[in-house]
Amino acid sequence: MASRISVFFNGMPEFENLFGIAERLKARGNLEPLCFVPVEVLWREPRLRQLISRSRLSFTIRPNRFFKAFPSSYLKRADCNLTLSDPLIDQGTHIKRSQAILDGGHPTILVQHGVIQRHIAVRIDRNDVDYHSCRILTFEEPLATNVLSNETLDKVRVVGFIKPLLLPPKPPRLPLPAHERTILFCHSFRWEGRYSDRDVERFFTLVKAYATRHPDDLLIVRSHRGKIRSNYKRETLDLSGYSNIVISHAYEGPLKGLGMTDVLAISDVCISSASTAILDSIYMDCPTATYENDQKVFHALPDITDLETLERFLQDPSVSEIDRVKAHYGDVEKNLDRACAEIELCMDGL
Repeated sequence: MASRISVFFNGMPEFENLFGIAERLKARGNLEPLCFVPVEVLWREPRLRQLISRSRLSFTIRPNRFFKAFPSSYLKRADCNLTLSDPLIDQGTHIKRSQAILDGGHPTILVQHGVIQRHIAVRIDRNDVDYHSCRILTFEEPLATNVLSNETLDKVRVVGFIKPLLLPPKPPRLPLPAHERTILFCHSFRWEGRYSDRDVERFFTLVKAYATRHPDDLLIVRSHRGKIRSNYKRETLDLSGYSNIVISHAYEGPLKGLGMTDVLAISDVCISSASTAILDSIYMDCPTATYENDQKVFHALPDITDLETLERFLQDPSVSEIDRVKAHYGDVEKNLDRACAEIELCMDGL
């Protein structure tokens, strides 16, 4: 019998980053993925049911309270767990599963899911972070070597960007204002310590200035996962007075329920703070620029710092620069095979 690897699809991040790997592992035939998904996730995104039904993967669907209450009973069905959160640093809603992994000495393999990810690409609160996972699959070589301990760095394997386009685009639930083109502005202001109130204010001031000067362009403003948080809630509400600005909100408005790739499908151009939204845009061949890039990544892209640089970019938003970024992060299909090979090699040694 083939070795088994468990995959818990807690929400869209897991589907976006792990479903393609699980399908590829199944097709390669060397490992058997055992997939678990809370029924609540399928309620929130009905398109996932069709995705699951078309796949050859084995799914166990239960209310989330069962996965949270009895983590060990599901973990012990497999020889290893594929995850987005290392159990040693997990402080999220699935911390009981992480603790069960540690208590039982259960092996894990971690997949990077964000290009600016805490404790991999970005130092947040400490140096030399240790990971429980026996392999860490990353988009690129860690940029700051003292984020991870030397022992953990030895577990890193670079596989490139591994997010295939999973779901067919969903159209807006309500008609959008008439426009000549659509410009998507994304931001990741949720991170404490990365952005000041002044940084937030400057971004929204730029959006409003452009909207006033170019009334025929439709501007979509989207925060991380379409969530509105307290440190930019007031600035977001202030945009409601502009007829050519639409908020991409996860739970309300004309773009309710649309994911990042859904919004990109109706956008002509994307401008984003340094985040994985940039890679999502680039791999959908959308002309892309950074907004005040504060990280070492994406230096090949145009950087927007004020109204002048924004207007200059939008006069000729070519896609030539994105080819260099794609070359750095690789072809997704080849990257999936590279990730699967590393997973298989790691499990052979367990």
